[in-house]
Amino acid sequence: METTMETTVETATFYPLAVGNSWTYQMNNGDGFTNRVTAANGADTFTMVNSILSIDQYIRKEGECYLADNFEPGNFQPLLRDDVKVGDTWEIHYKANGFENILVMAVKETEASKDVAGKLYKEVMMIEGESKMLMNGNLIALNFFTQYYYARGIGLILTTSSVGDSMALVGYQLH
Repeated sequence: METTMETTVETATFYPLAVGNSWTYQMNNGDGFTNRVTAANGADTFTMVNSILSIDQYIRKEGECYLADNFEPGNFQPLLRDDVKVGDTWEIHYKANGFENILVMAVKETEASKDVAGKLYKEVMMIEGESKMLMNGNLIALNFFTQYYYARGIGLILTTSSVGDSMALVGYQLH
C-alpha cells in the first residue's frame, strides 16, 4: 500500500496534495480510518474525505500556507505552513457546539526524526495546538493540548494529545 514520491528537500511539502493521495491511520483504541483526496477544484483547492465522517472537507494551498475547513465547514483557517521554524505561532478560530473556540498553534520541532508504528520518518515537524474557548467574553484555557507531527513529502504521520489519545499513520499512497 505504501508508495514513495521522488522529492527534494527544497520542493517537498509537509502536505502533498494530489487526487488519489490517501493516508490510513490507526487510533490507540484499535479503530482506523482513511483520509483521501477525491477531487481537485482548480489549481490549489482539493476535496478530502475521511472514511469515518464521509463528508467533504476542503484544503487549499496559498503560497507556503495550507488553509482548511476541518474545524468548521466553510471556515478556512491556517492549518500549517511549509516554511515554519521553531517558535512560529498562529491561531485557528472556529465555532463548535455553539461556542467560539481558538486553537493556538506553536511549532515546537522542525527537522526531527520520529518513529511511528515501527517506521522511522525524517524531516518531521511537530506543531502543538492549545485549545481555548471563549465564554461570556472571557478566553478560557482548557488545558488540552494536541501534538501534530508532519513528515516532509508524506503528510501527517502522528497525532497525540495531553489525555493520551493517539492516531498513527499505518499506510499511505501518494501519486
